[in-house]
Amino acid sequence: WLKCAIQPSRARARPAPLVAAMVTCNRVLVAVPVTLFAAGWWHFARQGQEATSGPSADRNRGVGLFEAGDSCAGSCGTWASTCWCNDECTSRGNCCSDYEDVCSKHACPACPNSTYNCDDWIRWDPSKYTCDALQRDFNCDCRGCSRCSGPSPSPSPSPHDNVAKLRLFREAEYPQARCLDGSMAGYYYREGPANKYLIFLEGGGWCYDSNCASPTKAGTLKDCTARSRTSLGSSGRWSSEQDSYLTGMLSADFSKNPVFHNWTLVYVPYCDGASFSGDKEVGGLHFRGRSILRSLIQELLTSTSVRGAEQVVLSGRSAGASAVYYHADSVAEQLALTSGRLFALPDAGFFLNLPDKDGINCWPSQMKGLFDIIGNYGDLNAGCLKRFKNSQRWKCLYPENYVDLIETPLFALHSYYDSSETMYTLRLDCCPGGCGGRQPKCMGKELQLFEEMKDKHTKAWAALVRKNGSGIWSPSCIAHTMAWGKWTDSSWEVPAGSGNTMAAVVGRWLAGDDDGLHFVYQDEVAWPKNRPCAGDVAWK
Repeated sequence: WLKCAIQPSRARARPAPLVAAMVTCNRVLVAVPVTLFAAGWWHFARQGQEATSGPSADRNRGVGLFEAGDSCAGSCGTWASTCWCNDECTSRGNCCSDYEDVCSKHACPACPNSTYNCDDWIRWDPSKYTCDALQRDFNCDCRGCSRCSGPSPSPSPSPHDNVAKLRLFREAEYPQARCLDGSMAGYYYREGPANKYLIFLEGGGWCYDSNCASPTKAGTLKDCTARSRTSLGSSGRWSSEQDSYLTGMLSADFSKNPVFHNWTLVYVPYCDGASFSGDKEVGGLHFRGRSILRSLIQELLTSTSVRGAEQVVLSGRSAGASAVYYHADSVAEQLALTSGRLFALPDAGFFLNLPDKDGINCWPSQMKGLFDIIGNYGDLNAGCLKRFKNSQRWKCLYPENYVDLIETPLFALHSYYDSSETMYTLRLDCCPGGCGGRQPKCMGKELQLFEEMKDKHTKAWAALVRKNGSGIWSPSCIAHTMAWGKWTDSSWEVPAGSGNTMAAVVGRWLAGDDDGLHFVYQDEVAWPKNRPCAGDVAWK
């Protein structure tokens, strides 16, 4: 989840299960609150990581300060009504006048590659983020933070059967399955029945040049090098067991996850920086996403009964969801299930190819710059590569250009107003409604761009909803990566009050139980008229 900001995670998104780690200005997140997202959860993960709110770390508007009278007192690291008080405001020229005096020596500093500190992360979700974990996994300095001045808060103990154990790839068998820094990649495994497997690709944004107006190879490699020193680019800091990130659709608790609670879980940490794509070494960095994914499938075929499974679901969040769109068909081909079937379930990966509010092709240019370097558009959807050849292959980074060609049955989870897209694609400096005072309200052109997202998404995935066996679940609420925290939440239903939670509709989809809607659950109302989830003001 963590992306640039959020991430303490990666993800274009909020601190998603910190499955992510901090990334540099990408969408993170692995799943971070929108506010935290900016933290980037790497775009939280795109940025900081993937995780979900807050200013984008890659925005640059020139230096300057707001007029005297605007104060950062009590607002270090965030928005202060009329100006900013965080690490990026100096370069953007929108700091409060007393920012340096009040915040430069703030006792609780922001985590590396993030605008959020330990207090912010723990406040966001104390069940997932603790002082010890933030310091261990994301190199945060929590010593001066109020929530870490005493014993570190710990999440409630989880049942042992929720734990997944790490299996690193053996170098002798899979020599190219490496993270950015060259360490061996791997996966977490929680055994369940032999006939049902859930393969989940972690999110966490991407690494690319923060100068999106004219990204360079040097700028991209610099960001990827920084990422290689985090758990989003190295397995060196991965724990031997995974538990706290396994929530929502990954939980082993039936009450929280009635669909997949007893499936065999294969949780794949994200450490290649390019959505499990690429197979090349550049400047000492190992862009081996393709090898990692293919090694994973080969390992499962060799060591488990997956080939004989009735159902295998390939899922992922944020940058991991993008990988599901890119690679579902090739995974299905490699698995070659005896009689079962592969299903694709991406959570927040249908990112649109759009310019930002100033007309700059910001995120699209950053992504193109990354894939130009790793030289492997050839890993993307094969049908799309036949449609767009040579200099047009970059279009296969965007599902809108090939979703009709995906042969694997696919059910998309994606908010009409994805907070990663509004923050890192459109680069809006605002939040509709103000998000509880954490950001200025969107007005004029920025509000119009936000409101247009519903129609643009509807048109972009129209070919998907027309396909037999595929479907969509899209609420008119502000969110990025939802299945980890809203999976069974009755406040998140489409339409509101219908009982159509993500878990309910995905369960019906896998069972082939068509309720007459052909697995199409799109909010007819615009934001904020789905009141239960819109009222959540989710920078989540």
